[in-house]
Amino acid sequence: MLLLSITLLLTLVSLIFYYCFILQQRYQYFHRRGIPTPPFRFFFGHMKTLWNVPSFHRQLESWTQQYGKIYGIYQGATPTFVVSDPDFLQEVFVKQFLNFPARREILAGNRFKNVFSSAGATWRQHRHVINPTFSAAKLKMMSPLINGCITNAMEKLSNHAESGEDFNIYTYYKRMTMDVICRCAFGIDTDLQNNPDNIYFKKVEEIFARSFRLNPAVKFSQLVPEMACLVGKLVFILAAVRAFVNIYILPLVTKNQIYELPNTWLFNRLNPIIEQREQTPTSRVDVLQLMLQVMTDQKIQDDNSQDTSKANYRLTRKEVISNIVTFMAAGYETTSTALAYATYELATHPEVLEKLQAEIDQLPLSNDDVDEEAKRYPDYDIVAQMPYMDMFVSEVLRMHPIANAAVQRCAATDTTVQGYSIEKGTLIHADVYSVHFDRELWGPEDPYEFYPERHETKRHPMAFLPFGAGPRLCIGMRFALIEMKILLVRMLRDYSIQPSDKLETKLNIRERVVTAPEEVWVKLVPRTV
Repeated sequence: MLLLSITLLLTLVSLIFYYCFILQQRYQYFHRRGIPTPPFRFFFGHMKTLWNVPSFHRQLESWTQQYGKIYGIYQGATPTFVVSDPDFLQEVFVKQFLNFPARREILAGNRFKNVFSSAGATWRQHRHVINPTFSAAKLKMMSPLINGCITNAMEKLSNHAESGEDFNIYTYYKRMTMDVICRCAFGIDTDLQNNPDNIYFKKVEEIFARSFRLNPAVKFSQLVPEMACLVGKLVFILAAVRAFVNIYILPLVTKNQIYELPNTWLFNRLNPIIEQREQTPTSRVDVLQLMLQVMTDQKIQDDNSQDTSKANYRLTRKEVISNIVTFMAAGYETTSTALAYATYELATHPEVLEKLQAEIDQLPLSNDDVDEEAKRYPDYDIVAQMPYMDMFVSEVLRMHPIANAAVQRCAATDTTVQGYSIEKGTLIHADVYSVHFDRELWGPEDPYEFYPERHETKRHPMAFLPFGAGPRLCIGMRFALIEMKILLVRMLRDYSIQPSDKLETKLNIRERVVTAPEEVWVKLVPRTV
């Protein structure tokens, strides 16, 4: 027994020493390539620093100023190129897309993929099925639905305008954008703007109230990527067990429930939406309908399949649900946050507000062939032909990029980019802030000044990254832009925006799942046009 114990102890010590040796070799990755890297700690790499700063991406921007446009960091022991060189990024995101087809999945083990997290053949399936929803023709058809949701929001805003009080407008943006994505993508009339206590809305809000990068399971997966798949599977198994207990057991004995992560709570309770649509035939062509047309209960080919025939593109029921959760979350938070930043800039730049209102006042919103109510409603064709609005929204997204964590890629094979040797598994992370505030890319005007007219000049294709780049460019980009523009047209046609005394103190920009303000306090003043 003693001999066995000694043997086991020696084996364990040997494994530890071997693992430390492997780590030490990994930490030579950038040194061997002559690439600068900030000081780091053994085992943690740069993660201890990045976990303890208010903003992961502002810290990258700070290091870029010290180490240049291409440098390296270690997320645990995983080498990561941090890049703000646009030519390098163009090769990764566009020219060598097949070598960098996806992001790294930090918490692996989830078998139910979606258009955001999948790769290879699975990603092509999801993208091909969902793409038609966001064509110009479909967006035109959605304009009345979007306007209907905005009408509800305008009724709420008018109450504040009439009273002259200042208020947090971000709250109304969140309810409105969730209402829009539910109606336009899934045909669900949630009436969220009159029922903000809707449980689905609360759960989606909860997703964005947490810092994903500080989750203990995510931290461990970053430090020990070899265990990421096992950790992920355990997390998802525990989530499934909690959901089963909450749905089928606890209601029989108590009103209390075990806590579930909001994303898994949603995943386990969205099946009725699919069942209801299956039982109710419709002529609607939205995201849900397109996914239902290819939904199957049969086994789906894996990521390594070479069969890319579009006729074979299918989604499982759980993949459909996973996409619903993804679109609910992404369509709600990113668009409402962009509107919040847009409102902040309008409140603090009255000269920009006046120019935008001047363009809006020239819009052909009156037509004798339509009813009086419809005269005031801009549609797809109208807002798509507003040059100053385009420049304004682009400048908002340049100065306030929202989903920076998504602008990364993982090498699927050994390759070379701009003379740099990159091994399989290495991450490429775009330093979006450094790109968006680069004077060489965005001058001659100061890039830290809000100046919409800078977008009149053609820039490098990788100089503007709020929606990512390449084939994995945000699939809902045009939908989000149209939604934003329609709301801004209708609001600024009737009101001017003035800053509240609380605007700066309540803003408190935080980086969690996305980079967003806490509150945006303003006053709406009725216009006399």
